[in-house]
Amino acid sequence: MKKILIIEDDTFIQDSLKEVLSQDYIIKQAYTYKDAILYLLEDIDLWIVDIELPDGNGIELCKELRKVKYTPLLFLTAKNNEETIVQGLNAGGDDYVCKPFSIIELNARINSLLRRVEIHQQRIQAGDLLILPDSYKVYKNDEELNLTTVSYEILFSLIKAHGKVVTREQLLSFIEDTTGHFIENNTLSVHMKRLRKKLGVYNGKTYIETIRGIGYRWNFYEKS
Repeated sequence: MKKILIIEDDTFIQDSLKEVLSQDYIIKQAYTYKDAILYLLEDIDLWIVDIELPDGNGIELCKELRKVKYTPLLFLTAKNNEETIVQGLNAGGDDYVCKPFSIIELNARINSLLRRVEIHQQRIQAGDLLILPDSYKVYKNDEELNLTTVSYEILFSLIKAHGKVVTREQLLSFIEDTTGHFIENNTLSVHMKRLRKKLGVYNGKTYIETIRGIGYRWNFYEKS
């Protein structure tokens, strides 16, 4: 069974989530930032993190996790504002649910995140990048890049287009279909900027070409 770590100081929410999710997952629990840090090297399949913790911040916790490994991370937040959400995504979060939330919606997002980690089986070589879709890992010159799931979905959707232009509308639709989460145009720009910076260039050529007024195109495509 998959392991889910719930980091939440509200005991009612903790107990409710454990009762529902333990039917399908092994549930680990942490109530503070300090407790959660102890799980950084443990084999966990998904982190569910409250942004406001009594002794720290869930966004900072996400940054610490991303220094160590890529594990899908979903934020729980009572702050339903764009600034906080973008901060969480920039820190490496993959999705978020605003409090109060529906258990049905949360479960759908959990299933989506875990399912996307398991799909796709090919290996893709592009420039100095090695992309492993089955494990959601990307390497540049043998060094792993820690991409968020949304950034990875953008990357993979461009690669699958085989050199054709992908419009911003198509990207937004693809992200919503695969993650179950709608993102705004400006949030897409944030993800794209971060992704292009991480990918860098190869032989003086950017991996993602901007087609002004239309969308984006992947500049390399080689399968191994």
